[in-house]
Amino acid sequence: MSSYSTGFRTVLVTVVTVVTAALAVVMATSTQAALSTAPAQTWGVNGRVSAILPLPSGRVVVGGSFTAVVDGAGMTQFAATNVALFDPVTGRFDSSWRPSVNGSVNALATDGSRLFLGGAFTKVGGANRDKLAALTLGSGALETGWVGPQLDGPVDVMRLSAGALFLGGNWNTVTSAGTAYAQAKVAKLSAATGAFDRTFRPTANPTPTDVPPSGRVWALLVLGNGNVVLGGDFGDINGATATRRIAIVDPVTGAPLKGFQSKPNNGTSTATILDLATDGSTIYEAVAGGGGACTAVDAATGAVRWSWRSNGDMQSVRVVGSTVYCGGHFGGTASFGNQTRNKVAAVDGGSGAILPWAPVINSALGVWSMGSDTTRLYLGGDFTKAGGVAQQHFAMWVDGAAASVPGAPVLSGSVGDAVVHLSWQPPSSDGGSTILRYKVWRKPAGDTSYPNAALATVSSGTTYDDTTVTNGTAYTYRALAVNGVGSGPYSNEFTATPGTTAQSVPSAPSGLTATVGGTTVSLAWTAPALPGNPALTRYDIYRGTASGQRNLLTSVPAGTTTYSEALPPAGTTYFYAVRAVNTVGSSADSNEVSTAGSAAGVPGQPTLAATATSTAVDLTWTADGSGGTADKWVILRDNVQLARLTDPTARSYRDTTVVRGTTYTYKVRAVNAVGSSPNSNAVTVTVP
Repeated sequence: MSSYSTGFRTVLVTVVTVVTAALAVVMATSTQAALSTAPAQTWGVNGRVSAILPLPSGRVVVGGSFTAVVDGAGMTQFAATNVALFDPVTGRFDSSWRPSVNGSVNALATDGSRLFLGGAFTKVGGANRDKLAALTLGSGALETGWVGPQLDGPVDVMRLSAGALFLGGNWNTVTSAGTAYAQAKVAKLSAATGAFDRTFRPTANPTPTDVPPSGRVWALLVLGNGNVVLGGDFGDINGATATRRIAIVDPVTGAPLKGFQSKPNNGTSTATILDLATDGSTIYEAVAGGGGACTAVDAATGAVRWSWRSNGDMQSVRVVGSTVYCGGHFGGTASFGNQTRNKVAAVDGGSGAILPWAPVINSALGVWSMGSDTTRLYLGGDFTKAGGVAQQHFAMWVDGAAASVPGAPVLSGSVGDAVVHLSWQPPSSDGGSTILRYKVWRKPAGDTSYPNAALATVSSGTTYDDTTVTNGTAYTYRALAVNGVGSGPYSNEFTATPGTTAQSVPSAPSGLTATVGGTTVSLAWTAPALPGNPALTRYDIYRGTASGQRNLLTSVPAGTTTYSEALPPAGTTYFYAVRAVNTVGSSADSNEVSTAGSAAGVPGQPTLAATATSTAVDLTWTADGSGGTADKWVILRDNVQLARLTDPTARSYRDTTVVRGTTYTYKVRAVNAVGSSPNSNAVTVTVP
């Protein structure tokens, strides 16, 4: 027996396989979507993914706890704070779509034009939004007219149905229009306005033996008939004994429906449900506790149809076609239904047969969230490699029947004496099918068309040296990638003139500055004094959170000497440098500049100390670096403002207006443009 710890709870795990109705293990393939073991190569994020929402447009919103989207190797980054927009066709995130959310995004929903966010945040786009917000889907801008109620705990799940937004999570009070209501763990809002619907009143009660008591609603579904399915670690809904861990409730009143009854879903236990999915007639449960399980129950009665136990929590479940995908932090030999699976498994939804699809997910806690559309499966979690492919916390598998050609490579190169050195970046997406080779074409630079036959086929690597050239003659090249589906689009064209003329990289850009305006940092620099030979092609901007330790953030074209992005999160400092690039290579770094996230949040709580003499009280304090930077300090004596210091570096104050024999209580708080910190600890002194 061993102990597995997740972000949800710590559970004891026993490696046992229990299959309901004496179901034999069947390795079937006939109904499984044709997903390869390796995912399509895509970009990811630099932190946990907690929610994945495929959109009607074909794009995908990803929510969680992260600060940037990154390429598969985790090197190139674009700032993105806790929510980002992904294009499954190109395999990239949209770097222009950047809502700013100051806390984790745990839940997502959309009506097609508006995106709803739920989580543990308090601000979106700099405006106060307590656990709930709505964005304009196209731009990512905050919808200022949509204001939901305040909750005293996080939102974990949300679903949209018939103009209503249903929420589940871990709160006890809903505050709407200044009035606090005892409405725990589940609520219903108007999707149009965010107004709280008081007629929907299910009460999720904790299990009496739970310490501490919870009753949390982790999972929520809306069935085709409009009824709402709730799942979590509650003991019952509205006191109904047949609603332990799962219940179907009326969408108007929230009252449990009597025909559906909760059944043991993890061996003989009725354990916590962390996620739910459905194909209409069956509800699929991701079950924690006692080793975890992936369990299918009848959507009308709750009767168990099949259940596979695992040696770790089951944290998410989704359906693609007739295949059910079960994800969690299980792994190793005989880890899922006595089969070897690592963090994810596939089961035929109808028969319960375990399918042979078995990619290896490399992390300890594994898969935290899933999303699916008709042809793709998306996984999010704490992994950095999936199916042998470098994938940063987010991965996509494509049904082989729906795989497409790869994207276009990005071609560059350099020249030498009677040689052109070509190199290219692989496409951002392989189309869901492994890239097999690259083809390269060449033409004289003045010609209008390329020959039919490729100059070269490259089956290994991403470079090619063309030695069949003549010095002084200009040539233009293009390339494409080929996968199992076919040939992708051509790359950009690259023109080069081989010869013996000396080539050089540019000198470093100079005069880099970083200017903060509102919530934006703007970079500007001066072009290099020596542009190099051949001409400058672009600038690469590098950023990091420590001086001298930076990764590539983005690139801008030659001729552009400015770049802007959002300020870093509160308490974080970004360090920047710029390099000039031509086809020969990169310059040295420019000078380094930095900017802190002082405007990204309110300051943290200071810590105060005091000493007294017969004529004065001397106050000293330390700042809390976890929040925004203070612009000024407010000194309180006996809860009345004594002084206001406009020097942000001040850390002391002498009160000379004291009277001997009198006792005073002091506090200090930090203030910036965003708001005020909590008051410091109170210090009481008596003047001797």
